[in-house]
Amino acid sequence: MQSNTTSHKPDASILIRTKNEDKFIGKTLSVLFSQTYKNFEVLIVDSGSTDNTLEVVQRYPVKIHEIRPEEFTWGYALNYGFRKAKGEYVVCLSAHALPLSDRWLETLIANFDDGQVAAVASRILPCPDCNPFDRRGLFKKYNLKKQELFEGPPFIFSNAASVIRKSVWEKIHFDESLLAVEEEDWARKVRRINFKIMYEPGAKVYHSHNESLRQIYKRHYELSHAFKLLEFQEFSTIGILCDLFAGSFYDMLYVILKRDNLKWFFVAPLRRFAINYARYKAYRAADKNRMHKVG
Repeated sequence: MQSNTTSHKPDASILIRTKNEDKFIGKTLSVLFSQTYKNFEVLIVDSGSTDNTLEVVQRYPVKIHEIRPEEFTWGYALNYGFRKAKGEYVVCLSAHALPLSDRWLETLIANFDDGQVAAVASRILPCPDCNPFDRRGLFKKYNLKKQELFEGPPFIFSNAASVIRKSVWEKIHFDESLLAVEEEDWARKVRRINFKIMYEPGAKVYHSHNESLRQIYKRHYELSHAFKLLEFQEFSTIGILCDLFAGSFYDMLYVILKRDNLKWFFVAPLRRFAINYARYKAYRAADKNRMHKVG
């Protein structure tokens, strides 16, 4: 295990969760160690990489912690990393989220001059190779000026690229039982005790996915299951069907109007089917879980 070259206590701890990220993690770490803000440590929490991820990260002055794959949830990995973190501020960063500036970290941490700020969210932009649907969504979702975040939609606080005041996390930990949206659940709880969640559009990262249909299904199943359990969304078969058919038509028309690659025209309805079938299955599963607990 390697340690950061900083000899005194770091102001910030950058927490990166990894599993099979050898294509991206080297570039991400290279950008981090080029930041103007220097007083930080980097913690890697790896949940069972089988590629060259660990070999790549060992080339950098980082601290590596490993958890078993069966232990992993987003909330568990975060809480584990926060307990290891020495900094006053903990930076949550996806292994494939790439800061666009060497002032990214400095820009985020400047927001903590206000003692009521519990966390700060970056602006997330699509990677250059992003599919047209996620590209459209990210540009729309994050097209906001600097502001305090309240409950959505859209709720744009994301642990893909955020900074959290550790003393606030010590009051409220992440829910380790959730399959997804642990950061939204955390942020809502934090706001109820009168802390602020800020959005900093000046701190930008590239972060998007080009997923297979199976990956799209998995991600939306996890999101929808968590949303339903937390009562952030209501289940509606009619709503799912409307999104499937109207959404497919909208996406196909969007591809034509934007003159994008024609393959996306044919992908559009398949993608919508994967998303909405995942929602349907997740909502039903969440209802069964709730009934089982009540019973």
